[in-house]
Amino acid sequence: MGALPRLKKKDELRYRKGSTNETRNCQYCTNLRTLEIANVDNGKRCLIMGLKTSARYRVRPDYTCDAQEYNGR
Repeated sequence: MGALPRLKKKDELRYRKGSTNETRNCQYCTNLRTLEIANVDNGKRCLIMGLKTSARYRVRPDYTCDAQEYNGR
């Protein structure tokens, strides 16, 4: 079988392992949303990359991308 191919949007935005400065990571981004999705990881999705239920759209809170915007929390 194998893994699903990576989203082109993740490559365009350079979605990658985050910084040691946690404010620059996805967990504090204004685009991150938690969705109520049955039988799916934690339901974290990014508005920019997409909100679909596929595992390809999953966003890890300790990663970052070029579109990251700090929400001040």
